[in-house]
Amino acid sequence: MSERLQVCFNLTRAQQERCFEPQALDALSTLVDLDRDVPEVLTDEWLLPKLAGADACITGWGSLRLDAARLSVSPRLRYVFHAAGSVRPVVSEALWQRGIRVTSAANVNAIPVAEFVLGLLFCSLKDVFGYQVAFKQRGRAAWQRPPTLRGYYRTTVGIIGAGNVGRRLLGYLSAHDLRRLVYDPYLPEEEARVLGAERVELERLLRESDAVVLLAPNIPQNRHLIGAAQLALLRDGATFINPSRGALVDHEALIAELRTGRITACLDVTDPEPPPEGSPLYTLPNCILTPHVAGSLGQECLRLGQAVLEEVRRLVGGEPLLNEVTAESLGRLA
Repeated sequence: MSERLQVCFNLTRAQQERCFEPQALDALSTLVDLDRDVPEVLTDEWLLPKLAGADACITGWGSLRLDAARLSVSPRLRYVFHAAGSVRPVVSEALWQRGIRVTSAANVNAIPVAEFVLGLLFCSLKDVFGYQVAFKQRGRAAWQRPPTLRGYYRTTVGIIGAGNVGRRLLGYLSAHDLRRLVYDPYLPEEEARVLGAERVELERLLRESDAVVLLAPNIPQNRHLIGAAQLALLRDGATFINPSRGALVDHEALIAELRTGRITACLDVTDPEPPPEGSPLYTLPNCILTPHVAGSLGQECLRLGQAVLEEVRRLVGGEPLLNEVTAESLGRLA
């Protein structure tokens, strides 16, 4: 690009420090004119003067939404680099109408989610969580290896959703002797084969899988994608894992199914989140509950800053952006 981009942050100091180490900020400053100034608390009084002279801004968790009012004072803004996964909290119809280009770090935020799911899968298939409950309840008497435990070899794993996380998880699973099924209405059969999976309908995936991972996008048509009818299709002893969004599951139906003791659920997200005080999800022995920790935390967040740095480097160098989001693609993304 002939002129250096003027880039500002739409982040708090805490979020900037969380995602951008000093070396990344230094590297960005070699590519663009970077305004590193960030506040403790985001306000329009602070942000609007920054946007007024910016060609691009860097957003992330907690950023102020780029709506029509804020864009009206940002005549030069052409790019948004999102240092997080979903861009939904930041974008607006006015932004798309302006033709502003948006990238997200969803591809790298998928890494810790897929790693987290992989750990849950292997622990579940060896009933690690069930043993913990049994030992606490029965002590030494629970020290046994049940003959019905399937283990990993030729076990069937079903993945609902072949987005960033689903594809990365399929890549990780390709190193193991597992049968992989995938359900995604947007995924062509040939592409599923390239990913090492068989594309099937949702009902078949639920019936045939020993473990099911829900990774579908949180869009209106997917609300309660998994309800009583779908849960009833799961095999006895199956594990259901949800690290995506709680709204995809009918939790009343899930609690009813868990109370039968027939399946195990590993839930990193719920609806509402967190579950209300007294919810059975806190105490059911076959429910493994975590407080939305699958995505980037701690040092993992530095990958998000690196993803922004790479997108800026590619833009400045005239290369295609890696993870651009459009108004059309947003309709089927998380």
